[in-house]
Amino acid sequence: AVVSTQSTGIFQGAPQLTKKLLDSKKDVDINLKEACTDFITTAATMLSSPINAFLATIETSGTTPTMEQCRNIVSETTQRISNKFSGIKKLMNLYLANPDTEAILFRPIRGQILSQFAGLRKVIEKMDEEDQFIINCPSPEQLTLTLAYN
Repeated sequence: AVVSTQSTGIFQGAPQLTKKLLDSKKDVDINLKEACTDFITTAATMLSSPINAFLATIETSGTTPTMEQCRNIVSETTQRISNKFSGIKKLMNLYLANPDTEAILFRPIRGQILSQFAGLRKVIEKMDEEDQFIINCPSPEQLTLTLAYN
């Protein structure tokens, strides 16, 4: 509540009580949503940034990537997922301590990673079968198993 003085009429100088209602639940919900969105973006970027940067470079330069470049990106990203995924799971468990909430929060992270690999797979599919075999890009099913949150 805010106390102010009214300066008109007979109540000149008399205190007046004005109520300000704050929707604290709404504020908490907004802050929570922003924090979750930031976490999802950060985690997905941490896991799949090599592919994202590679695809952006290909798109802006208009060049066709080599088999070696694609193989290196796939290798770097799958290695990154192997090294960092368990740490993300541990942090989520530490701060949330609720498997259902953790799984719900992880779903968009997995979706973004699968989307990045799908974009890379489109590039790789334009190469001959031998190069595709050498690149060894994981299938969506393999990625889903790798990124299973349980």
